[in-house]
Amino acid sequence: MHQHGEALRATAAKWRKANPDHRGGIVLIWQGAVYGWKDSLRHASDESPGVYAVNDTGHIFIAEGGDEYNGAKCWVAADLNYQ
Repeated sequence: MHQHGEALRATAAKWRKANPDHRGGIVLIWQGAVYGWKDSLRHASDESPGVYAVNDTGHIFIAEGGDEYNGAKCWVAADLNYQ
C-alpha cells in the first residue's frame, strides 16, 4: 500500500524539526513511521522493499524489488503527487 506524498513529506518534516542536528540527508520511513536517517541515499540492498526515503527538498524515493532478507534491488523516484 503506497502512502501519499504529502503524508510522507509531513512525517519527514516533523522528524527533521525534532532532530535539528540531522541536517540534509534522507529520512527513512517504513509503514508510516520514521526509523532512520542517512546523510545520503545509499545502496537499496541496505533497506527492505517498500521503504520510503524523503530528502531535504521533499523528493521521495521508494526501495523496490528484492526481498526483506536480501534487501531491495533499487531506489526509484516515487511520483506520489497524483495518487
